[in-house]
Amino acid sequence: MNGGQLLHLRTNAERLRRLLEHLASHTTDGGQRLAALSALQTFISSSADAGEQAGAAYAHVRTLLLDAQAQARDHLLQDKARDLAQALTSRDAPALARVYRPLSRSGFWEILPQAVSAQDAGALRAWAEGWMEEAKRRGERASGYPDAMDFAKAGIDVAEYSAMDDLLRFLSV
Repeated sequence: MNGGQLLHLRTNAERLRRLLEHLASHTTDGGQRLAALSALQTFISSSADAGEQAGAAYAHVRTLLLDAQAQARDHLLQDKARDLAQALTSRDAPALARVYRPLSRSGFWEILPQAVSAQDAGALRAWAEGWMEEAKRRGERASGYPDAMDFAKAGIDVAEYSAMDDLLRFLSV
C-alpha cells in the first residue's frame, strides 16, 4: 500500500452522536471514557482541513465532543470523590493514590473539599503528617545522602507520596 494515499473519513452530528452513545455504553471507567473522547477530539481536529474547521458542521461536531467530555469529566470527578472519601475514612494511602493517579492535580484539588467535609480534619491532618514524616524518614534513610530521598529504594509509591503531600497542603490551608 502506498503510504501517501489519503483515506477520506466523513462524519456528521448524527454519526458522532451514535459513536458517543456506543462509547458511553462500552466504557465503564470514567478515565477511559475521557481519554477516548480526548483522543477522538484530537483525531477529528487534526484530520479536518482549515476549510472544514471554519464550517458550521465542524462547529456542531466540536460542540458535541466538548459536551461529552464535560459530562465524562463530571462523572469521573463524582466517582473519584466517592472513592476519595472512602480512602480518607479508612486512612488508606494506596487507595488515595488510586484516586490521585488518573486525575490532574487540579482535579484532585477540586474533589478534596467534598471528600474532606465529612471527616475530622484534625485527625486527618495528624494521619497525613505522620505518614509524610515516616515516608521522608524512610526515603532519606534509603538514599544515603543528606536532604535527598530515594522513594524507589524505600519502597514508597511516588503517587502515594504526592497524594498525601497534596492532602496535607489542602488541610494546612
